Amino acid sequence: MAFIIPKEDCDKIIDVLAGNYGLRLKNERFNVTGRVEPTFVEIKVVLYKLDQTQSYWMEFRAALMENKMSEEEALDLVLDFIGYYLDHYFDSHRDLILPLDFQPYEIGDGIVYARGDITNPSLDAEADRILEAGIRLENQGKS
Repeated sequence: MAFIIPKEDCDKIIDVLAGNYGLRLKNERFNVTGRVEPTFVEIKVVLYKLDQTQSYWMEFRAALMENKMSEEEALDLVLDFIGYYLDHYFDSHRDLILPLDFQPYEIGDGIVYARGDITNPSLDAEADRILEAGIRLENQGKS
């Protein structure tokens, strides 16, 4: 049966992430959401700057049948991989970025699929505002 992982459980994950990586954050916070589907477990982690100039969203999935796991075991696998990935992310001085498309990663006896992207929410909002207003941008530097 599909269900959203309760906010209280996501808040506990955020607390663990903040405890593990809080000293490495630079005016940033974590946000976590998740869901359980009939065939997979998914956790989304967003590391965002409080000034909304950068947001790194990451998605992690574990397929139940492929891993021959229960929902709880798959959730534990995903959480283990998130810790593993974030350890390497911060140790690499944030140079280790997940690919845009889901890629498989082996962890223990399981496989987790992960992807991510870095965006600038304030710049995206400004671009949306310009598009909605229909503001025409003049061609700069005409010859």
